[in-house]
Amino acid sequence: MTFEDRGPQMIVVDASCIYEVVTEGPSAEVVRTSMLASSALAAPELIDVEVVSLIRRDSMNGVLHPSRAEIALAELMDWPGDRFTLRPFNERAWDLRFNVRSWDAYYVALAEFLGVPLLTLDRRLSQAKGPRCSFLTPGSSDGDRP
Repeated sequence: MTFEDRGPQMIVVDASCIYEVVTEGPSAEVVRTSMLASSALAAPELIDVEVVSLIRRDSMNGVLHPSRAEIALAELMDWPGDRFTLRPFNERAWDLRFNVRSWDAYYVALAEFLGVPLLTLDRRLSQAKGPRCSFLTPGSSDGDRP
């Protein structure tokens, strides 16, 4: 499938999904399919810090083989999604402080700003009170909500 074959809607993708894909985790294929169904991908620039941190953690703990970690990092660097600067979303992220973890709040704020769904594997985030975006949770029939 090429970019031109993708559907009409952009989505915001969080670190849980990108990590799953770049490390070829158990849900990588369903996440990849969800991303390919979109016309464009976006994330706050925080995504790189989060995913590198997860790759490092799992590499240091022996969960990821060093060569798989190197490949995952290269794939992250090649991820074609648009990265958005964080500063414009500080206020909305702060507004969400009682219900959503700070780093997750930036994904929510970006999805709300763009008026598009947020793709996540984080069930707790997808069920949080406060976000005004919809959620797509790959592999789940009950994860989407308005």
